[in-house]
Amino acid sequence: MLLLLLLFSEGLVQRGASAEVKPEAWLSAGPPPGPGRLLLVCHVSGFHPKPVWVMWMRGEQEQRGTRRGDVLPHADGTWYLRVTLDVAAREAAGLSCRVRHSSLGGQDIVLHWGGGDSAVLTLLCLVVTVSLLVLLVGHFCLRKHSSNRKALAPAAPSPDSPTGADGQGPRTPGHQGYTPQESWIKNRFLKKWKTSLNQLWGR
Repeated sequence: MLLLLLLFSEGLVQRGASAEVKPEAWLSAGPPPGPGRLLLVCHVSGFHPKPVWVMWMRGEQEQRGTRRGDVLPHADGTWYLRVTLDVAAREAAGLSCRVRHSSLGGQDIVLHWGGGDSAVLTLLCLVVTVSLLVLLVGHFCLRKHSSNRKALAPAAPSPDSPTGADGQGPRTPGHQGYTPQESWIKNRFLKKWKTSLNQLWGR
C-alpha cells in the first residue's frame, strides 16, 4: 500500500514537472537593516520550471544591491524564491520588483513598492491637514466672538476713577457738584468778599 502511494505521488510530481506553472509574487518588508533603512522583500512562489529571473528595479534600471536567495522546492514540485534589497527609506518610493518566467509568455510581473501605502498615506495626511485647519479657524472665530462681546459690554466703574460725591460718574465742566466742605468754604469766601465791599462803600 505504501509503495502504491509513493508511486502515485511520484507520478503527480513528474506530471507537474512536465507542465509550466505561473509564479505568484508579493512584496513585504523584512527586519530594518539599520536606522532610516528598509529591507524590501520580493517573494516569488509556485513556479515551474525552476529557471526564473527576479530583480529590483527603478524604472528600467536594475538595482545593484539586489540579493537573490536560494531557489527552494515545494512539495508539489514547484519552486520558491526570495529576493531582497537594502535601501534608504527615503529612496524606496519608485522601486519595483520585476519577475520573468517562461510560463508568463513574455508578460513580466511588475510589483511597485508602496503603491497602495502611498495613496493611503497621502489620504491620511490630507485628512489631518484639513482637521487642523478646521480647528484653527474655529479657535480664531471663538476668540474674535469673545473679543466682540467684551467690547460691547458696559465697563464697570473703577474704584480709582474720579467720581462725584453721589457716585454717579466723573465731574465734568458742565456739571459740577460740591461736597459739604467745599460749600462751606465757598460761602465763607463770599461772605468775606461782601463784607469787604460794604466796608469799601462805607468809606
